[in-house]
Parts: sequence; structure tokens; C-alpha cells
Amino acid sequence: MTDAKSTGWPFTVQAAYVGLTLQMAFGLIGLAVGFGGALAMMLPQFWGLVAVAAVILGLTGWVMARFPRRERRVRWGAAALQAVLIAGWLVVEWADAKLGTLSFLSLNVLIPTFVVAMLFTPAAARWFDR
Repeated sequence: MTDAKSTGWPFTVQAAYVGLTLQMAFGLIGLAVGFGGALAMMLPQFWGLVAVAAVILGLTGWVMARFPRRERRVRWGAAALQAVLIAGWLVVEWADAKLGTLSFLSLNVLIPTFVVAMLFTPAAARWFDR
């Protein structure tokens, strides 16, 4: 069965949406684990990380909810959010002195890169430029 919302979406837009859905799923799991860790440790820095994760999840959900509108700014907003996620992950890796080749092969980089690549295809550009 096809979802009525996604009927007529180009393959690349559907692939980008699946990538965003994967990010939401992994993010919700991470938020639950982070919330449990913040409750166990009761340290302010853990609560800050939980707040950042919640904001990122909220923005990702907001972008996903606006995909059916086919507005150009939704496409660019999704791409910008993915770029911020990639940059944020690489900054964290650099700050922990773990930045290396394997840092670029983690799911925190690969999934957002995939979403950006799918959003920058000509089919996605035509679809979002209604």
C-alpha cells in the first residue's frame, strides 16, 4: 500500500524522507538514553545535551511535516539542517581528539550526506519548485 501523502513523490524525495525518518528514529532512541543518563547523573551538562538533542529532533520533525507542501524553502531548510548536523558531529569528534577517516564513515555523517545528496538532485529540485 502507498501512503496518500507520498503518492507522486519522486524517488529521490522519498529517499530523503526515509533518511530523515531514520534520523528521527535514531534520535528518539538517543534522546531516551540521554534522558536516562541525565536522570542518573544529575549533571547540568547532560541536561544541556538532552536539550540540544530535543531541539534537533523537533527541527527534523518540523521539516518532515512540511515536505508535502513542496516549498523551495523546505528543501533548503532540510539541507541546511543536515549540514549543521554534519558540522556539529565533526566538531564534536575534533574536540574529543578522535577526528579521523572513520569519523566520516559514521552514520552521523553518512545519513545526512545521503539526505543532502538526494535533495540536490534535479528531480527533487523540480518537485520542490512548484
